[in-house]
Amino acid sequence: MTDYIDISAKTERLHQIIENFLALPGSDLVGNQRDILEMVDILVAITGVDLTPNSALDCHTATASGKAVSLVTAGRCALEFMRSQVFMRGCYQAICDQQNGRNPVEVLYGGTGPFGLLIIPLLPFFSADDIQVTLLDIHQPSLDYVKKLIDVLGVQDRIRTIECVDILKWPVPHAHYDVIVSETMTARLHAEPQVAIFTHLISGLKPAGALVPQEVTIDAALQSYSHKGDDALPIGRLFTLNRENVQALSRGDNTCLKCQFEAPAQTTPAHVSLFITTDICVYDGHVLGENQCSLNLPLRYDIQDVSPQSRFEVEYVMSDMPELVVKHMAVPKVPLSPVWEDQSPAGLPALVTWWRFMESEKRGGDGKAALRASVTAGQRQELMGLLNLNFPDDLARIYTCRTIEDLETLILTRNGGTISPALLASLGEFAKAAESGGAAKPV
Repeated sequence: MTDYIDISAKTERLHQIIENFLALPGSDLVGNQRDILEMVDILVAITGVDLTPNSALDCHTATASGKAVSLVTAGRCALEFMRSQVFMRGCYQAICDQQNGRNPVEVLYGGTGPFGLLIIPLLPFFSADDIQVTLLDIHQPSLDYVKKLIDVLGVQDRIRTIECVDILKWPVPHAHYDVIVSETMTARLHAEPQVAIFTHLISGLKPAGALVPQEVTIDAALQSYSHKGDDALPIGRLFTLNRENVQALSRGDNTCLKCQFEAPAQTTPAHVSLFITTDICVYDGHVLGENQCSLNLPLRYDIQDVSPQSRFEVEYVMSDMPELVVKHMAVPKVPLSPVWEDQSPAGLPALVTWWRFMESEKRGGDGKAALRASVTAGQRQELMGLLNLNFPDDLARIYTCRTIEDLETLILTRNGGTISPALLASLGEFAKAAESGGAAKPV
């Protein structure tokens, strides 16, 4: 009898805590940590789960598309009070928005952990006519704890089915669900299979259904030594996980996984850090931003030789260890006052002097006259002839090159994709003659 009273009091208190934060203004959630920790204590007491790190239950499972974290790790995520509140509030609103008064809202929840936190504690706020839930998890012990919570809350009639399965191998009913929920991620969508799971499950979402989280965005900026936000230079959005991109991925269109960015024109050598952030729109205004939970922890790492000509190549790699790969394509250092025999990054003599000359022409300024004297019109025309560049047709293309590598790419295109030994020899002879002051061919 005592145990019954104790459990009844705990479930009543659980209901009060959730009812309270569902009604709070979003700005007040940050002051609600004590209630969320109490909520987790109640869930632990009801289910009997041991969330001690490194216990026997703290074992991750590797899948073909990322790591399925242990039930201990999944359960401890509930302790992140902003994360728990914002996700639960977003799920609650998504369910309410899908109600039509005729049929129950069909919810698919992939990756429940031991509490089914994002959905199960919300079920007492709905009737069986309001909602029916399908629960999936790869770990049977997690589902055993979820079943205990379902029984204690008395919401068995709101459960459509519970299955222990690798979600990526589960046969998805077509356009069956009003809401699909899965929170199987870390910051930058690293290591865990969130992208792959949504890509697999998206075919089960009704056309007007809701995907939760609704959108995950990963952005980057350059920061200077000071690491102050006000001097950050945004580079761009590296990746977006949302319904549109997930649908494209499910069709085999991987375009959204890759992108390129140029460094901002205001970039200086002082911008030595790349700062990457993860923002989450759980659903319709329920958002998590920088440092609000572990999912929003920014990543900062040092980069070298950054300049306004730098490029960044980005790819989100879907594999057994998903990761966002950002490559800084630094512009090779080119001598400011080159001699003709200096070689370009691809090993071409004479090109560096010509490149610096063209830079001075585009830029103008004090150094222009001195550099202009080092490259005559005749030398320029002779060099273009040697490189199989069309004069004057290719001249406009040359002057649009942002880096010496872009110029090398144009040269390779005009030479069938390769630089022959004969061309290298001719360029070497040209460079020697120009360096010694030999006459160029007449214009």
